[in-house]
Amino acid sequence: MKIVLVGGEQIAYHLTRRFLNKGYQVMIVNKDERFCEHIAKKLRAIVIRGDGSRRYLLEQLELNKNDLFVALTPNDQDNLVACLTAAKIYEIERPVALVNDPDNKVIFQKMGIKNVVSPTEILGSALEDSLFREQITNLLPSSEKISILRIEVSEGAPVIAQSIRDIPLPEESVIGAIMRRDEVVIPRGNTVVEEGDVLLVLSSPAVQTAVFEVILGEA
Repeated sequence: MKIVLVGGEQIAYHLTRRFLNKGYQVMIVNKDERFCEHIAKKLRAIVIRGDGSRRYLLEQLELNKNDLFVALTPNDQDNLVACLTAAKIYEIERPVALVNDPDNKVIFQKMGIKNVVSPTEILGSALEDSLFREQITNLLPSSEKISILRIEVSEGAPVIAQSIRDIPLPEESVIGAIMRRDEVVIPRGNTVVEEGDVLLVLSSPAVQTAVFEVILGEA
C-alpha cells in the first residue's frame, strides 16, 4: 500500500517520517519547489512537484484503490477537489482530507468524503477535556488520588447494549457521565450504553487497565 500526501509542509514531513519508519512507501505531492528539494534530500520518499488538486497530475501517480490518499493543503477547496478526483480516477475508497475551517466538514461529508480531520475540533476537544478534568480535580480533596478517563465506545466494544448496572467495573471506579452526541447523560442503573458514547469514568489509578479491559475489551 502506498501513502500519498498532498500539500502541507511540516505535517507532511512528520507524517512521512512516521510512515517510512513503519515500512510504507510514501509519495509526496507539493507545489513548493524549495520544500520538494528539501524533503527529497532528507527522506527516502517519492517527491513530485505540482498541484495535487489537478487531474492531470493525479493521473500520473499510478495508484490503486487500496492506497491511502491524504490532502493536507491550507486550502479546503483544493483538499476537497483532490480527494474527489482521487476517488473518481482510482476509486480510492477512503480518501482523507484536512479541513482548516470546521464549518466545511459537513460539506465534505455530503460530497462523499467521510474521513475529514479538523485540527480546530481536535484541539477544542482536547482543551475542553483538559478543563473538565481540572474542574473535577478541583472538587476533590488534595490528598485524593483519582484518574478521570475519557473512553469512546467504539464498534465491537463489549459494553454496547449493556445496562450500567450490568457492567462489571472494578469497585474503585464509576461511570460519572456519558457524552452522547450533543448531550450529556447522567447514567443510572438502567441506562444502556450505545456505540459512539463517550464515557467519563472516575477510577483509582491502580484499576485503570482493568477499566479499559471491561469497557473496550482490551488493555
